[in-house]
Amino acid sequence: MLTLKDVNKVYLTEAEAVQAVSSVSLNVESGEFVSFIGPSGCGKTTVLSIIAGLLRPTSGDIVLHDKEITGPTEETGYMLQEDYLFPWLTIQKNIELGLMITNLYNEKTKNDALRLLQELGLGDKAQAFPSELSGGMRQRAALVRMLAPKPSLLLLDEPFSALDYQTKLKLEDLVFSTLKQQKKTAILVTHDLSEAIAMSDRIYLFQSRPGSIHHVFDVPDELREKLPLEARNDPAFHPFFQTVWKELEKVENKHSNTS
Repeated sequence: MLTLKDVNKVYLTEAEAVQAVSSVSLNVESGEFVSFIGPSGCGKTTVLSIIAGLLRPTSGDIVLHDKEITGPTEETGYMLQEDYLFPWLTIQKNIELGLMITNLYNEKTKNDALRLLQELGLGDKAQAFPSELSGGMRQRAALVRMLAPKPSLLLLDEPFSALDYQTKLKLEDLVFSTLKQQKKTAILVTHDLSEAIAMSDRIYLFQSRPGSIHHVFDVPDELREKLPLEARNDPAFHPFFQTVWKELEKVENKHSNTS
């Protein structure tokens, strides 16, 4: 579904050229849930922004459904740590924004969005304003807004990191089950290793200076088939966590030594 081939990103300043991302190549299959992990500054979010068409790579190819990505596309939806709901609009008006921007707004798409809002437990909040909702509720509304235009690829940049732990775990399960039910493909950027393991089919570990893929982990089948909270309690979770953790420590120690 998605292919990155030898993607590089160089930022030019008055003093120097800084290579942020180097030779990143990867494939994401339809329906997969993939995570990017690694130390701060390793290029995870840069790669996500390149996939979204928000940044142009210095070189390399990004192909989604056999079409090269050269800018933002209706095929992708983006969900961030901040919900970015407009405070002066009701929740209904907020979730309809994506439909308006993509010229997909009509009675059917509006009703589909409201039905999804209902399914995610916010049906009675359609006429409420963002300030009247908790952080978890606002992130659910942001999820509906992202899904309303029916993108095929979802890009999630630390969407749960600002939430309290209990809300975070509940929302992980909700997002995971919603995306699986709708057969969506997703890429998650996270600093939370447990979250990456609990939600993913595959994990890409990035290293820094410049940002590049250090290792790819296939999550065990017994974890992939469970909801994130169930996966965290599975006997296979801890051994796999330790395997990934040791490799992450190598990368972070290398990052610290070159800082």
